Amino acid sequence: TWSLSIEEQFYVIFPVSLFIFFKYLKKYITHIIILGIVVSLIIADWGIRNHPSFNFYLLPARGWELLAGTLLAKLELQHGRVSHKIFNKILPLLGIFLIGYSVAFYDHEILHPSFHNISPIVGVMLIIWFSKRDELFTKILSSKLFVGMGLISYSLYLWHYPIFAFDRLSEFSHDSMFKKLIIVLLLFILSTFSYYFIEQPARKKEYKFRILFIIIFGIVCILSFFNSK
Repeated sequence: TWSLSIEEQFYVIFPVSLFIFFKYLKKYITHIIILGIVVSLIIADWGIRNHPSFNFYLLPARGWELLAGTLLAKLELQHGRVSHKIFNKILPLLGIFLIGYSVAFYDHEILHPSFHNISPIVGVMLIIWFSKRDELFTKILSSKLFVGMGLISYSLYLWHYPIFAFDRLSEFSHDSMFKKLIIVLLLFILSTFSYYFIEQPARKKEYKFRILFIIIFGIVCILSFFNSK
């Protein structure tokens, strides 16, 4: 919920700020977005050393990550995208490398969020901006496998934390690659189930989500009762 709260803070504050800037400083909106990215990033790098909890959970230190996407949207609306054959082939791969580097080499000792976050954020920006429909890289990202993972990504996000937490407490997969693969498989099964039987029905007006809510609430009550015993 903390990441959702950061996004909601952004979605509430940003439109109001944008309206004011658009009314009085329309010519400088791009410059203001860039300034916001720089200031927020500096706050993040300073805050992680002085107020790490505040830094991790609140908007001032995380806003630059959202503003990075805002900058791309503004540039496209204002100038469009200039297609460059070499850049369209090379820079998305560079973006993947930057993201992969952070996945492979960042650990708990890396200050987060801080200047270290520039690598994956720039990587994502390069992929978004330079990927073209007919390029091989875009076709790979548009494949059923990646699209399917994108569809269940929110469920994956919600399920992974409790599953990994219980695994860490129980030491179920300790020193066992096979058991770790079982947990990953379980994670994908539960996420797929959640997507089709909770997320999708909840989006349909005609679906009586109240029934599902009652069932879930009943299960929670039963589990809470046995846990109290």
